[in-house]
Amino acid sequence: MAEMNLFHYTERNTFLHRTNPLTKIFTLLLFSIGLARSSLSAICLLFLLNVVIAWATALPFRRYKREIRFFIVMGSIIFLARSLQAPDWIDPVTALVRFATIVLMGMTFADSSAPDDIARSIGSALSRIPGVRGYRTGATIELTIATIPLLFDVASEVSQARKARWDRPARHPIRSIVSYTAAVFELLLDRSQQVESALKARQFDPNKERGGLGYSWRDPMLTGISTGVFFAVTYLSHTGY
Repeated sequence: MAEMNLFHYTERNTFLHRTNPLTKIFTLLLFSIGLARSSLSAICLLFLLNVVIAWATALPFRRYKREIRFFIVMGSIIFLARSLQAPDWIDPVTALVRFATIVLMGMTFADSSAPDDIARSIGSALSRIPGVRGYRTGATIELTIATIPLLFDVASEVSQARKARWDRPARHPIRSIVSYTAAVFELLLDRSQQVESALKARQFDPNKERGGLGYSWRDPMLTGISTGVFFAVTYLSHTGY
């Protein structure tokens, strides 16, 4: 599964890459709770922390330039929408920084966690719960994560093909948008069928038992650091900073 996945995972020997995916998911949950309940200063602290983590993990921002452009547009829409309703600048800036932090956390987690490792860890943990089809759930999550970037790749290919044909959308903007959307969905369905054929050729069984990943000294260290950051952020918010 790791050879054909479309997830932007990079094999490297960093602290996060060698940490169990369940520990990283726990960290994401803590940071997400902190983002939802924190003030602007605390959210900025979380954002700067994630920037440092991304830098330490050597996150390849150049490879994500298509996704980053998309998220910049989405962030701008969020900022403008909140600015029209908010009485001051704090609320729209808070929403923008919170959105940027969530995106950065997702990119870092995606880059440091292979879909197969995520499925093995989640499937092994859930299989211990009676009545829960843990490995099937893990396989479903794996396939979902592995195909998320497919939309970005397809949209980029269609856009590059239209540029190569010297297409000028400004002449007929509505017709151009409709044709572009139709081309993206058509190519997306074609790629989805290719993924399905590849899975069938490999006799992929979502219920197949796969061994879980082990833990190391990195896991309790990351758990302790993330818990400390969570309480620090919560304290800053309660003190009004």
